[in-house]
Amino acid sequence: MSRWRAVALGFAALAGVATLAGALWFQATILSGLPDDLSHLHDTQQLPTACEIVDAEGNLLDTFYVERRYPVYLDTLPPHVWQAFVASEDATFFEHGGVDPLGILRAVVANLRAGHTVQGGSTLTQQVVKNVLLTSERSLERKLKEAVLAQRLERELGKEAILELYLELVYLGGGNYGIEAAARDYFGVGAHELDAGQAALLAGLVPAPSRYTPRVSEDTARERRRLVLRRMAEEGYLSPEAAAVHTQAGLGLRTTPDTVQDLADAAYLTAVRRDIREHFGAGAGTEGLRVTVPLDPTLQQAATEAAAEARAAHLLRQGPRALVDRAADTDPDDPTTPCFPARVDLREGVLRTTTQQWPLGRALRQVPVHDERIGRPSSLGSQLRGGELVRVCLDDEGALSIDTQPWAQSAVVVVEHATGHVVALADGGSTQLEGFVRALQARRQPGSSFKPYVYATSFAHGRSLLDTMSDAPLSLPGAGGRPWSPKNYSGGYAGTLTLRQALAASTNTIPVRLTLEVGASEVARVAQAMGVHTALRHDPTLALGASEVTPLDQATGYATLARGGRFLPSTFLASVQADGRDRTPERPSVQVVSPGVAWEVVEGLRAVVTQGTGRVADVPDRFVAGKTGTTNDNIDAWFVGLTDRYTVAVWVGTDRSLSLGERETGGRAAGPAFRTVVEAMPPDRGERVVPPEVVRLPMGSAVVGLNRATVPQRLLPTRSQDGPLRPLR
Repeated sequence: MSRWRAVALGFAALAGVATLAGALWFQATILSGLPDDLSHLHDTQQLPTACEIVDAEGNLLDTFYVERRYPVYLDTLPPHVWQAFVASEDATFFEHGGVDPLGILRAVVANLRAGHTVQGGSTLTQQVVKNVLLTSERSLERKLKEAVLAQRLERELGKEAILELYLELVYLGGGNYGIEAAARDYFGVGAHELDAGQAALLAGLVPAPSRYTPRVSEDTARERRRLVLRRMAEEGYLSPEAAAVHTQAGLGLRTTPDTVQDLADAAYLTAVRRDIREHFGAGAGTEGLRVTVPLDPTLQQAATEAAAEARAAHLLRQGPRALVDRAADTDPDDPTTPCFPARVDLREGVLRTTTQQWPLGRALRQVPVHDERIGRPSSLGSQLRGGELVRVCLDDEGALSIDTQPWAQSAVVVVEHATGHVVALADGGSTQLEGFVRALQARRQPGSSFKPYVYATSFAHGRSLLDTMSDAPLSLPGAGGRPWSPKNYSGGYAGTLTLRQALAASTNTIPVRLTLEVGASEVARVAQAMGVHTALRHDPTLALGASEVTPLDQATGYATLARGGRFLPSTFLASVQADGRDRTPERPSVQVVSPGVAWEVVEGLRAVVTQGTGRVADVPDRFVAGKTGTTNDNIDAWFVGLTDRYTVAVWVGTDRSLSLGERETGGRAAGPAFRTVVEAMPPDRGERVVPPEVVRLPMGSAVVGLNRATVPQRLLPTRSQDGPLRPLR
């Protein structure tokens, strides 16, 4: 064997060994672990897609997301949309098999000439693989895996499916993933409405979305659009004339939000988001849900106005709460807003911050402000002791005045009986999106507005509005061994009353006696079965609303009475769709008290409105029933009631549990807001249908529906006397 032949064989052997080693390395490092079948990718890949919240008319109210993304369907897009991306990013997309060697070579040459990266060699298919199956790690190993998977993807999915995936995945700046999100954000239109110039602008963002976005530089965005339009013309997707027209056109950027959140305030939208997360988990913003909410714009506006008016009316009655901190021992920082606290210096006769001071003149001293000692307004000067902080404001001319912003808070919830839909929700304060929502989260003592649960429990155990009890002094063991003696708001006692009279007059001793009869634990059980989700105490003080609830709890519980004792969870989700499937959460309905019991409680609540503490809520030509609630020291004021179709819960109070002031009862502080919402409702639908469990009997000047099961046989009318009962006016 010649020397050269031996050398050749040696090189061949080495090459064979190297090839085998390379093949083994490629198999072990690159191919091992890669998925073999990618045909299912387009159908089952769960890309993070945004959750949309719309009203019944399809108006977009809100979106939330981990990645702002919406599904993209190629057959709904005009061709120039996908052509812009193909021309700009991968002109040979329909010719290569997933990897374009010539494209890689062109990119290498262009980058060498420029001295930096100006062109990428990855095909659209490789970009899809990187975004869906691999990481963004820059290494030879990752690039080889990308190339293998790109070729497999081409064989198993096909060009159109890959292009559709790409258009849904591509990042286009501003938190927008995919062309649908970008089209809505930049232009305020759907991707199917994009013209060629708009599509070209979006395609031009791909290499560097943060740098090329028109929100950074419109000139840069115009230049990128020009380059893409030129490429589209070179590839035959556009005529040169059309490309020139779009090059000269304005950018047409959206200048207003792509939602109409003014239809629903932030409190309602926050409640919707939380309801979505409760049913679909923390990742609901990735599942592409389309949520239709039951928002009623008319009632939402009325609820918003009512909540604001309740605060404003309270301010007019009680005056500003000017003294914000009597015990503060440090000076506040310099004022940075028009309103701020200033410290009183009586010796110098000034109000001062750390850097400024103003004279505490006669006019300022005479301003009537809320006096916590007496629960009504008195002059500022009569309250000053020195060292206090007074909340003041500066106008544009530097004049000082007392801050007159409302210091009470409020919440309004409106629930539709038949569906359990929350059709309106408002917080009187400035609730921020994803902030604290009082209607859902403020746990407050309900006072006498809790009493319907006591009466419902008692009626379920055999009592009736016909029964009489004594409203007389009562002494029970209290906390720390001290006696507890519930007293009426008036301070006196009424003697023997029917339970209808007791509920209408909101006596306190009688519901406590009823609670002692059936047991506080049983009252708590019934209240929670009716919809009060907040934990309740199990002692006699429960009867007078000493245990905290939320406004939504109260609305849900009263709605249970309105629908005949049938509990249905309240919801902000009218329907939920995803990928063409109905994903609306099921809400099983449960009969928790009998229709007869529920009807009788509502009849008692009707007497509250026509004859008792809730007369402020009586609206002509409407069926209205409800209950006031006022807690000790007038800290919380409630009015919760129902019409033929809706339940409304109104709460007025403060976040710090301060007294609202003298005579700030539920009827006075919350009742007018309830009435405002009721007056905005559509007319009553007509007669209430009396269930078989109910019988009509005269009580005084009224005819009242009672639970047939508890009415003595001798009082039952003949069947001919029974029948439909019109709402009592």
